[in-house]
Amino acid sequence: MTSPFANLFLAIQQRIAAGVASIKHIAHDLGQLSAKSRPPVSWPCVLIDFEDCSFSNLSENVQTAKCTVVLKLGFAPHSPTAQDTPDDYRNTAISYYDIEWELHKALHGWSPEAEEYGSLTRTAATTQRRTDSYRVRELRYLISFDDYSTKHTVQWVPAEMVVVMGI
Repeated sequence: MTSPFANLFLAIQQRIAAGVASIKHIAHDLGQLSAKSRPPVSWPCVLIDFEDCSFSNLSENVQTAKCTVVLKLGFAPHSPTAQDTPDDYRNTAISYYDIEWELHKALHGWSPEAEEYGSLTRTAATTQRRTDSYRVRELRYLISFDDYSTKHTVQWVPAEMVVVMGI
């Protein structure tokens, strides 16, 4: 892969798979959780996308990118959480908080092994308001990287020097 986005996606996917065992499905966000019928995922799931990328020029056509990595953490319908719900059921219902915490600990401050990437920094965590019974938390991380793909290349051609003696 040559795209920094493809490589970043794969690195994040591998990091989640290795560090958060309770996540059952990790994929690119193609709107799976927007489906009218049952979403085509296994629960809990993480869907990854990149938003709000800004680019600034350094020199020689090199750019620095700053991007928001959006992780949608989805959960199947769960049991009630009211105070009179038996503890076992309530604890199961709110276990998504622990899964979110494990996901955050696996990603915050982590950097893919390639040198051009900075570290992921959490910037927001929100709950999607939905009309169905699925629970979706949206986690946002900021990452930056340098893009050298269009850097100007300079070719040095040795000059030939001729010295003429005499006048």
